[in-house]
Amino acid sequence: MSARADGIDLVPYFTRVAGDGHSFSYIATAMFCIMVANYALNFAVIGLPAIRFGSVVAAKAASGLVALTLFGQIADRVGALLAGVLVGAVTALFRLHGEGAWLVPLLILNFLFSGFTVVALAFYFLRRRWHIEGRLPWIVAIVAGLITNPAWIIGLWFIRGA
Repeated sequence: MSARADGIDLVPYFTRVAGDGHSFSYIATAMFCIMVANYALNFAVIGLPAIRFGSVVAAKAASGLVALTLFGQIADRVGALLAGVLVGAVTALFRLHGEGAWLVPLLILNFLFSGFTVVALAFYFLRRRWHIEGRLPWIVAIVAGLITNPAWIIGLWFIRGA
């Protein structure tokens, strides 16, 4: 049994096969289902507007969104890493003290940086790969940065637990 001082111990869940009674196939299936849901959300928020208003062929958008969904995982981790690196400076700057003083700044920074990386990735696909001109790439990318931002789930999880 591992120590769980903060009550958050997700790493063993995804790194230990057969840990806590979950097999590799269970974990792989759960991760696959999460990625399918992520793809569907990306299709609804990014793909449909690109097809409807940007004249992107549906098959091209659908296949491109597979890559966008996978790269989106990396973009989110980059945003989370930046948030983790800067949270100490923010707590010091605002003179936050006590247990959990880093939590709210971390959630806010994670939302901002992950959102920015998602906006940049969506904009790249819309403008560079699918060649959509005008304001549409900016609008769709910003909406994607807000709606598909994984920091929402983390924040809601913490709020629900509080």
